Amino acid sequence: MNKIEIFKMAFTNLFRRKARSILAILGVLIGTASIITMVSIGLGMSKNFDDEMKKNPDLHIITIFGVGRSGSNPNKPNNLKMDDKSVKKIANIQGVTKVTPVKRVSTRLIVGDYVAFTDIIGLDPEFLQKKGIKLSKGTFLKSGDKMKIMVGNQIPAMMENYKNGQYMRYSPDGKYNIELISNKVELTSDTEYKKSKNTYGYGGNGGEPGGSDTKPKYEVFRVESIGLINSESEEGFSIYTTLDTIKEIEKSNAKAEADVGRKRDDEYSNSREYNQFVIYIEDVNKVSDVTNVLKEDGFQFYSVMDDIKREQQKFAMIQGALGGIGGISLLVAAIGITNTMIMSIYERTREIGVMKVIGASLRDIKSLFLYEAAIIGMLGGIIGSAISIILSIVVNIVYRGMNMNGMGGDSMMGMNGGYISGGMAMDGASEMVEAYISYIPFWLIIFGILFSTLIGIIAGYIPAKKAMSLSALESLRNE
Repeated sequence: MNKIEIFKMAFTNLFRRKARSILAILGVLIGTASIITMVSIGLGMSKNFDDEMKKNPDLHIITIFGVGRSGSNPNKPNNLKMDDKSVKKIANIQGVTKVTPVKRVSTRLIVGDYVAFTDIIGLDPEFLQKKGIKLSKGTFLKSGDKMKIMVGNQIPAMMENYKNGQYMRYSPDGKYNIELISNKVELTSDTEYKKSKNTYGYGGNGGEPGGSDTKPKYEVFRVESIGLINSESEEGFSIYTTLDTIKEIEKSNAKAEADVGRKRDDEYSNSREYNQFVIYIEDVNKVSDVTNVLKEDGFQFYSVMDDIKREQQKFAMIQGALGGIGGISLLVAAIGITNTMIMSIYERTREIGVMKVIGASLRDIKSLFLYEAAIIGMLGGIIGSAISIILSIVVNIVYRGMNMNGMGGDSMMGMNGGYISGGMAMDGASEMVEAYISYIPFWLIIFGILFSTLIGIIAGYIPAKKAMSLSALESLRNE
């Protein structure tokens, strides 16, 4: 007998006992649908995260915040410092598109009667756009700009009226009754300058540890605020300027401190010309290669890619756990297939005997029952996959509809101030991204069908071996 004839006979025999076969297929159907649905929930979570990350500009950025021991030889001292020499070294790493040093200076921002104590950050202005920062008003800084700044739209939340000590009321949308785009903005490190009567000041002046009895006369800089950053995350609470400007401010501060006997000669200051380095990598696929080199050189850094890898491992564990739960249903279905095939053998002992008498080989008999079991598994897999797809589509449509009607569930915080909520993902720029409760890629459908077919074959192996072992004469005599 050729394989086509065996397949036709298996298909015909399968539906001689329709009720039993349908119940066996139903068991496989439920098991397959359970596995695909469970795994699709994990895949939906993973896809939401991946889609959100693809829109995150920080994926291209590595932040270096210090220097430690070399990765290959931890016992060997590292001579690298946070200085221009290290900037050049990093810039020469293959895959690095651009690198900028970052410098921070504590300062007081004064706009009219309002004062905020914060840090001003100096860096290459090109990186502000590469980080995906958006402006609600004004223009970006340019290389060569001096005494110009960009201010976060949440800075007013930290502002105090130095005349009456009243703070501004927090506004989530960043709309405050103060004009931050102005050429009448002041910056100074003098904690006493326009100090509120209700404020006890900030450390570092005379009489405090590390200070002197004579207070440094810090210069008050008149700067121009040219851009208002639109962000609810860290950038919204920051002030940015060029490296030239912040170096000028720090040089003036150092002179003011030196004039009263303060020295900046501690080990920390000597090893750090800059607070951070920020690296931009155009090709995301090269981020891991660059981080490996940085680790080997002994730089201490942070990359969003590290978070992504950890999250992907978590999602893989979730998918495995959910798939295992669904697999229990398929195991029960496999037992049902085995039972169906064994019962079929007992009912068809005469047929098996006749097949052996007329010359059917043991292999043909084995193939017949394996084909029948495989068909049960395959049909259950196909129907189960179809049901899973329909359920996935319906659930996602209902979920998104609930969100559009304002009935979405809790929000899941994401990177860069973004979140996923009610079936729609939103990044820091408030862009709506389609999210999934259940996501079924094509490979999962193929896997479900093949896996259920394989389960059918495995479940049918013992009954097929039993059919092979039946004696032809004994089978005919019993009938």
